[in-house]
Amino acid sequence: MNWMPSKAAKVLWTLSAIKLTHPAPSVYLKKMVATDDLWEVRVIFAGNIFRLLGWMEGADKLVLAHGFTKKTVKTPLQEIQITETRKKIYEDKET
Repeated sequence: MNWMPSKAAKVLWTLSAIKLTHPAPSVYLKKMVATDDLWEVRVIFAGNIFRLLGWMEGADKLVLAHGFTKKTVKTPLQEIQITETRKKIYEDKET
């Protein structure tokens, strides 16, 4: 019997790899161009690509605010806008 991790386990493994590897491999974590300083976490599981979008707070804290299954080469603008809106709300609450 083949054991296969759950999606949640794969996400946690990827986040752990990002946290423990300096610098984090770009296959897992990459700064997004043409955004308000957003970062993208990539999780590949069972042939699907899951994305978690967020931003850096300080030098070592990644705030993840949105996740989705990516089905296109380019990240859909709607997904970026959702994350940027959540970032603004987060930053407004912090001040």
